Amino acid sequence: MLQRLAGNAPEQSWLPNATASLVVLLPLVIMILLTDFPGNAFAQVKRGKRFSNEGNCLDCHPLDKFKGGNRHKPFADKDCLACHKPHGLVGVLRLKEDRPALCFTCHDTTQLGLTRTYVHEPAKKGNCKICHDSHSSDQPNLLKAKSEELCFTCHDRKEFEGKVVHQPMKQSCFGCHEPHGSDHKALLKKDKNALCADCHSTSDTLFQKAHADYPVAKVDCSLCHSSHSSDSPKLFTTSIHAPVASGECGSCHTIPSDTTFALQGDPQALCLNCHDTEDVAPEGTHPPVAGGKCLTCHTPHGSKNRALLAKPEKQLCLDCHTEVATEMAQASSHKPAKEDCSLCHQAHGKTAAKLLAKDVNTLCLDCHTDLKAALLETNVHPPFADGVCTDCHRPHGSENAKLLKTNVIDLCGSCHDDVNKWNAQKSVHVPVRAGQCTKCHNPHASPRPKLLLDEDNALCSKCHGAMMADSSNTVLHPPFAEKQCSTCHAPHASDYKSLLTAETGELCSGCHSDVLGDTTKMVSEHKPVADGNCSGCHNPHAGKIAKLLLDKPPRLCLSCHTQIADLMNKGTAHAPAKDDCSGCHKPHSSETKTLLAQDVPKLCLACHDGEDAGFKKQHLGLSGKQIDCRKCHEPHASDDKRLILPQKHDPFASGACDACHTETAQPEGEKK
Repeated sequence: MLQRLAGNAPEQSWLPNATASLVVLLPLVIMILLTDFPGNAFAQVKRGKRFSNEGNCLDCHPLDKFKGGNRHKPFADKDCLACHKPHGLVGVLRLKEDRPALCFTCHDTTQLGLTRTYVHEPAKKGNCKICHDSHSSDQPNLLKAKSEELCFTCHDRKEFEGKVVHQPMKQSCFGCHEPHGSDHKALLKKDKNALCADCHSTSDTLFQKAHADYPVAKVDCSLCHSSHSSDSPKLFTTSIHAPVASGECGSCHTIPSDTTFALQGDPQALCLNCHDTEDVAPEGTHPPVAGGKCLTCHTPHGSKNRALLAKPEKQLCLDCHTEVATEMAQASSHKPAKEDCSLCHQAHGKTAAKLLAKDVNTLCLDCHTDLKAALLETNVHPPFADGVCTDCHRPHGSENAKLLKTNVIDLCGSCHDDVNKWNAQKSVHVPVRAGQCTKCHNPHASPRPKLLLDEDNALCSKCHGAMMADSSNTVLHPPFAEKQCSTCHAPHASDYKSLLTAETGELCSGCHSDVLGDTTKMVSEHKPVADGNCSGCHNPHAGKIAKLLLDKPPRLCLSCHTQIADLMNKGTAHAPAKDDCSGCHKPHSSETKTLLAQDVPKLCLACHDGEDAGFKKQHLGLSGKQIDCRKCHEPHASDDKRLILPQKHDPFASGACDACHTETAQPEGEKK
């Protein structure tokens, strides 16, 4: 087998993988062959068949799982393989073909009406299962529910459940409509008028009387009547022209004997016979109104829309106002604009006022009632107090949140010149950089200065709450404890890191001016202090160690002085260096070299008795006051237990001091 595989291989790079696969599969095959199967186990693998004759889908898929007395023919014949493949994934029986191709192997598309001019949308998409069950149903044609209820899964039932329901609707939608396809609009079985005439005889005396003897046989019935249901008698449409409702067709049309249904005059003039010009067409009104084009927006008889509108209001308006449609499709859209234009506009209103029903601010505050109270606040944003809402907001839609005319940075920056300057600084507050001014400020009004959403400290805690609420900190920086963040930080941006109002050293010295002492006498200064890097050793907010140190000495000191740390780890450490560096050194500055608290030997003699006989014996009989300890001893640590400096003069190393020093003791006060 391997040789055959190798012979067919175009190249040898895959052979190791093939070999590995065979090594895994071979034991599995042997195990299967050696397994003692039950007597009928091989019934499923008879030559030439996918399943044995003994096999039956219904053994596992019993009929009682499929409800309904009407069964799909393949299912009724127990011919499951007419639609399904015999094998598949667990829990999934794969179809022999995808829908609708599978359905069309038995159901002819022409007979179904799928080749006609108008095709039902689910059928057009091949979604047979939306309406039909694949196996069985209690409804005819394997429908999933009664026809009207089934239709309501897609069609809004409100249109079909008015107070007066068209008689065919009480029986079935299929009395008038084809289920799959039709040569007539709305999937009607016939031409609209011919369909109506099947039930309503136009030659009937009562019919003619109801239509004022006008020849309506060839007139579209839906001009005045609803096809399905209505809340008005005679199935009149949602809105009906008053002369139509009262049967006074002659108000607009010539006498019934005139079969042309001609109007008595110009349409606009006819409208103005009843509708007063000052009411419907004042000077400067909406162009279609001013131009007398009433039928641009209205139908003359009836409509399923209010006010006899020819289309749903939103669609009607957007047919002309395409720029509004573009705005409303953006990320942020005004809810009234999406629902009903007339919530804000009057169709017959003044063009100069954008057809608004009221002035802009009054109109906005009618809905945004919470902002009425905001106008009475102590601090009110000038554009809100003195301007109009559309100074900042778009009325229909915007690509920016809250219908803003542009992004927050540019919008606020159009009045607040500092915004652009802030973004150019070294350290910028995250909300400012992200254009989130409203994270801290109310854009309309606030009882607090600068339109802040909360008091300074409480406002900061909304983002920095975890740090401010950490109860494990026992040492607090007074400005932090008093929650006076602005003592050290700028709210928007700064030329210094961490939004500080000045360089760290300068800022800290504003309160801690005593730290450096008398600078005229200063000899040495700690490098972090010289660099103004107070936070190199101190936590600026809170901590658990005295003086807000970042760590306890000597660990804090040794984090920088690593050479001393290495020496202390390897050799003998001077006890003060091991315990607390501040025993010998000042932390900030000193009047002596290397930040020593006192000069040597005075500093050393605070612990070592320089007059002790044993001390003098080790030091040529000299008093401690006469010695500079640093000439022989390492102050921090050494590989010598006596802390002797690592480089030693041979006579000194052997204790032969008299090789150089003939006279040891010197007058008191003179150092050797």
